[in-house]
This record gives sequence, structure tokens and C-alpha cells, in this order.
Amino acid sequence: LHSHLLLSPHLPFFAFAVPSAGYILLLDPTRPQAPSWSRIPLPLPAPGHQAASFSPAAASAGLLAFLSDASGHKTLLLVNPITRLLAPLPLSPTARLSPTVGLAAGPTSFIAVVAGDDLVSPFAVKNISADTFVADAASVPPSGFWAPSSVLPRLSSLDPRAGMAFASGRFYCVSSSPFAVLVFDVATNVWSKMQPPMRRFL
Repeated sequence: LHSHLLLSPHLPFFAFAVPSAGYILLLDPTRPQAPSWSRIPLPLPAPGHQAASFSPAAASAGLLAFLSDASGHKTLLLVNPITRLLAPLPLSPTARLSPTVGLAAGPTSFIAVVAGDDLVSPFAVKNISADTFVADAASVPPSGFWAPSSVLPRLSSLDPRAGMAFASGRFYCVSSSPFAVLVFDVATNVWSKMQPPMRRFL
């Protein structure tokens, strides 16, 4: 964790992941007149019968998060594309199918959220809860743990392709059917819902 946070690039860039090909493309947006593209190998495990496959799920402060594709207790990999360092987090405590992932990295810590698509049976999912991983490299000793699960608001319908945004200690994501914005307060470990001024079902 400490190495990732110290070595994370502090310049803005766009990352286009091609996990099946084993590399990502980085675009430097600070040079609009002469775009700078870089092709960087990814240290992800190669797909195979005994190796899990991973898909890009979130990004923050130069770190990329990849989520295991297999259903069940998920593995979240943090990847630094510049140094090619890779750090797998402990297995998520709740079994899920295709959850929505949020990531917020700071100078000495990061928070990862894995929400929704709880596997209530081998053939059924419900948006019931979210798991939060909190890591702090500045604490003595450095710590990293899964916090107690939080309960999603009723009638939540998350889209993992939409991801989450983080600002002022809160994660935000979109819920559909009915449309709303879900808000997760990291400090209180509580979700809330912001309902838009529109008809609930369109």
C-alpha cells in the first residue's frame, strides 16, 4: 500500500484497459496539440483454467482497480500502471455477481467500495449491501481491513458500467428503475438516496 501511494502518478491521464491483450493505453490530456500515447504492459494474471480473469472497475489518483470476473467472493486488484506494481486485497466478505466498484485514494490511504448484486442463491441476485475496504499507510502499524457491511437503500438498481464518483468523503452512484443518486457516507458507513424531481418510473 505504501509503495503504491508513494509512486502513484500525480499527473492526469486517461487509461484504456485491454486486459485480454495484456496492456493499457495511457493518454496525456495536458498536451492537446501533440497527444502523447503510451502502451504499458499489465501485470495481471494471464487467463487460463487455473487463473482468474479480471476486468477494469475503477480508478483514483493514478491507481487502477480490477475486479475478478468469477461470481462469489470477489478479488480486487490495485494496479499502478507506471511501476506495474500489483496489490490484491483480501477476498470481499460478501459473495456477489457483477457489483459496482468505487475507489478513492489519498496521500496515505485509500477506500474501496464493492456494492450490490449480492448472491442470495446460486441463481439469484439482489441489491442488498455494500462492502468497504479501508487502508491507511500512515497508521502504526499500517492497517487494511474490510469494514462492516452497509445496507443499500430500498429499490436500488446499480449499473457496474456507470461506476462511482467520490467527493468530500462520499461516494455517489446512479440507481435506475426508479432513477436516483445513491450516496455513501464513508465516515458513518450509511447509504442514502437523492430522488430527482421527476416521475419515479419512466
